[in-house]
Amino acid sequence: MYLRYLHYLQAVIDQGSFARAALACGVSQPAISQGMKALQVQFDAPLLVRDGRRYVPTDLARRVVAEGAPLAQRIDALPLTRAGAANRKVLRVGLTASAALVCGPLLYEAWCLPQSQRSLEMTTADEGSLLTGLLHGSFDAVIAPRPRQFAHPDVVQWRLYELQPQIYARRRHPLAQARSLADLQGAAWGCVGPSVSGPVDVLTEAHRVRRMPVPRMAVRCPDFASLLNLVVGSDLLAVLPHPALLGAAAEQVVPLQLAEALPLYGMWLFERKARKPRLGPEVFAGRV
Repeated sequence: MYLRYLHYLQAVIDQGSFARAALACGVSQPAISQGMKALQVQFDAPLLVRDGRRYVPTDLARRVVAEGAPLAQRIDALPLTRAGAANRKVLRVGLTASAALVCGPLLYEAWCLPQSQRSLEMTTADEGSLLTGLLHGSFDAVIAPRPRQFAHPDVVQWRLYELQPQIYARRRHPLAQARSLADLQGAAWGCVGPSVSGPVDVLTEAHRVRRMPVPRMAVRCPDFASLLNLVVGSDLLAVLPHPALLGAAAEQVVPLQLAEALPLYGMWLFERKARKPRLGPEVFAGRV
């Protein structure tokens, strides 16, 4: 169970809606919705019930928050203790999976090569977890998509580059010759999750703007390698944000040539304002 979802539940209880809870937590509304779904599957009884436009917590929800929130707060405080003694020769960067592949070589070149005593620690996760880690001192910088409406007074952010996600299928997939999203109706999809924003969101957005049913996510994988392994061996479809993620599967999958392009989404660099920047957008200028 993701401990940050307890914070989201507390925010929904305090604010009464997913939209206001998202603003209070500095994340997107889909992140709150996803968090509540992830929490709810752990319980047989409902945590929240609708009352008009408000979400009303059940007694179970209040007990979950009362018992779980103190533990989450104690665990969240641990990075703050560690951050004070951080090794200044180590650069800790949180990245989403595609950003690690695209930006990893540039980070190594900019940080490690000038001084042989320096080292680079890269951690991959969803952008919600990464930004929480940045605020708690677990990372010196984060490279990830920016959650919708994200803003924090202690965080400075720069757009680095834009991604053009594509839909992939195994070779000889029955839908490999599809030419529109309409041709893919009823297909089963795989994705990497949880994610606050990214390939799954752009796929859903592409369907919603065309008033088409939201695609069915049949499998959620922990990483792109396991997702691609499933795509190669099944009829699952998947969205990948960058061809660099294909790796060994590059010869076994094909991008679908659809009339509709999926929405672009940007990759951003985030750092804390209160600290002397250890990176900066100039590291990536014209190179990603």
